[in-house]
Amino acid sequence: MKITLIGFMGSGKSTVGRELSELLGFPLLDLDRLIVEKTGKSIPEIFESLGEEGFRKIEASVLKENLLKGGSGIIATGGGAPAYGENIEVINRHSFSVFLKTPFEVIWERISRDENRPLVKLGREGVMELYRERLPYYEKAKLIVECEGKSPREIAREIVSKLSLNEGEGRASPEGQGWQT
Repeated sequence: MKITLIGFMGSGKSTVGRELSELLGFPLLDLDRLIVEKTGKSIPEIFESLGEEGFRKIEASVLKENLLKGGSGIIATGGGAPAYGENIEVINRHSFSVFLKTPFEVIWERISRDENRPLVKLGREGVMELYRERLPYYEKAKLIVECEGKSPREIAREIVSKLSLNEGEGRASPEGQGWQT
């Protein structure tokens, strides 16, 4: 089984992914880290040399490549991955997608001073607009987890409990009309 964590930058995908990896014994694949390994460049360097469109093309290719590999795993995507091209459809077709729904104010507090996040240059209002644009893609996830006030461990346990409840049913909500918890 593959589990793909989606959500805006700073929503906790990598952190929750590590917790899920520990609970389930699945390897964790951080999409941004895989891109850096493949290209030999940091994310800001890729944005600078190829622009966002060039970065998104590489990201889509690395995402699809890893979703199609055999075996179980957890993929923590970048915040924009589900909103590019057909990525959300590919994610939902080849994995159990989980949207880590985190309030914008919490996200902004986490990311506003992080120099490794090129899109922070847009400022608070620009980032909020981007958040609003991406939300409809995130909401296509098979499971939506409200993250406010929960530790990464609690969120991971909640995801595992939803997976256990639906083991016999295969994937929850194949149309992408995810549960909300």
